[in-house]
Amino acid sequence: MTDADSVWNTGATNPQNPNCIKCEYSPAAYNVVQRFVANFEYDLPLDRLSGLPRRLTNGWEILGIFQAQTGYPFSVSTYYGTLQYGEGGNDRPFFLQRATLSPTEGSGPQFFSNAVIGNNNGMGTGYFGLPLVTSPVNNQQVMSGPGTLGRDTFTAPGWPNLDFSVIKDTRITESMMLQFRAEFFNIFNFATFGAPGATVGSSGFGYTGSTATAERQIQFGFRFIF
Repeated sequence: MTDADSVWNTGATNPQNPNCIKCEYSPAAYNVVQRFVANFEYDLPLDRLSGLPRRLTNGWEILGIFQAQTGYPFSVSTYYGTLQYGEGGNDRPFFLQRATLSPTEGSGPQFFSNAVIGNNNGMGTGYFGLPLVTSPVNNQQVMSGPGTLGRDTFTAPGWPNLDFSVIKDTRITESMMLQFRAEFFNIFNFATFGAPGATVGSSGFGYTGSTATAERQIQFGFRFIF
């Protein structure tokens, strides 16, 4: 929990309400609630196979690193400023009671459901309050006051990942060995989506067009060890 993720974070340099720093207190953007990591290594007992040369069956090994974690928090904001504190801030909308969806639609990290994204022509404004007034300074629309939605209220999708390797060591002499490696990063090609667009009223609200991790990658290599 923190009221700013870094010295130059918007929560520190441009809080939503300069008179309420404690209103910024929330989970940090780098907070991961649950994370699991396990690695394994196993020497394949292929040397027990009869009828094959030992140079062919010896030295086989598999290795892997499995990771799974929940996503990172992110904030839902609006491009409107506030009547009291101007524009260009870290402005967050009012969180309407209607935003608590029914169990069939999901809640929490699942808040960005079809019901929310499709609301008001895909902009979600019916689920997030935007009480707008006209600023007497520049005649632009602004929010009547700082929103009540907290910082880093929602959580981006979590992700699993498995990196897997197959290694074959072939001894040439007592002091020299040739090693073949086949390495598979994200071997199951899990699709790890980034945080959705979180600006209420924008056409990209609720949609994500990027991934948080790379796609499956495969590489082969030889090492001469002496």
